[in-house]
Amino acid sequence: MTTLTHTLKQSIKRPLKAALNLSRDWRGAHRKRAAEPTLWVLMYHRVLPADDPRCETEEPGMVVTPETFRMHLQEIQRWMPVVALGDWVQRFEAGEAMPEKACAITFDDGWLDNYQYAYPELKQQGLVASIFAVADRVGQAAPFWPNRIADLVLRQSPLLHQHPVLAPAAQLLGQPYSREAVSACIQTLKQHSEDTLNAALNSLGDATGSAQGTTPDLMPWPALQELDASGVFAVGSHTCTHRRLNHANSPEQRHAEIVDSRQRLEQQLGHEVPLFCFPNGDYDEASLTLVREHYQAAVTTKNGLNRVSSLDLHQLNRIGVHEGNSRTTRQLRARLSGLG
Repeated sequence: MTTLTHTLKQSIKRPLKAALNLSRDWRGAHRKRAAEPTLWVLMYHRVLPADDPRCETEEPGMVVTPETFRMHLQEIQRWMPVVALGDWVQRFEAGEAMPEKACAITFDDGWLDNYQYAYPELKQQGLVASIFAVADRVGQAAPFWPNRIADLVLRQSPLLHQHPVLAPAAQLLGQPYSREAVSACIQTLKQHSEDTLNAALNSLGDATGSAQGTTPDLMPWPALQELDASGVFAVGSHTCTHRRLNHANSPEQRHAEIVDSRQRLEQQLGHEVPLFCFPNGDYDEASLTLVREHYQAAVTTKNGLNRVSSLDLHQLNRIGVHEGNSRTTRQLRARLSGLG
């Protein structure tokens, strides 16, 4: 695509998107009286300043800036109270009166930047959230294969040519670095399992490690324990290794990801961990059955609101928010609308 063609397409898309956001905002469920108790669950991953080097190897749809996050918290409270997900679930199960509208804030993975940027903002505004930690990756440096792929592309590493599974990423070498292009590549690579992708990366040797230094990218246990003890964050399980559960190869592997992750977190935190989050929103019936047996509730990545008449506590819908789709108050309200 030529630069001129791209510019023309963007000039057409921008006003169309603005009109769509305006329509969704004014027709949205956040503005209306709810016919029944309804829960919004927002899905975040990372909170990073725009000039933070860690942004370079992260997909655009995974990040909000601290300023945008602050605006989100302020804007959400204009329309509904912010509640702890676990508290809302307990009230529902106990048959107690439910708020007409409520919003729960969730973070996936347990990134250190959540401790650095989201935690102070939540604490200052007196709000609460849930954080879903990857139990065996706590305190590690960029352990997930998408970040390893992005790092190799950013460094223009010729190693990507050495494994056929990584061919889509190798095709990005020699091109100007683009987080959007890397994100599209990552979506293509998701046809493979974590085992296949990590084996491919590991076969390239130590040079595939993150170039960002020795500071952990996922917060260490003391930080996670501090969040948990503060009452600002409730910790839930996001499996042991972030394996997509529709790629679990055996009942033993599935049990390790779902059950052992809870046990490891409970040992470190000293209390029960009743909430679960499906990595990438992928799972099968066997995994869902095991989650129902061992957790009080679970969140997916399926977009939507949660109305009590059609509620499944182990397949809760969420609304993904990031810098690209909710940088302004109108964009955020369009996301809260429940209209897509």
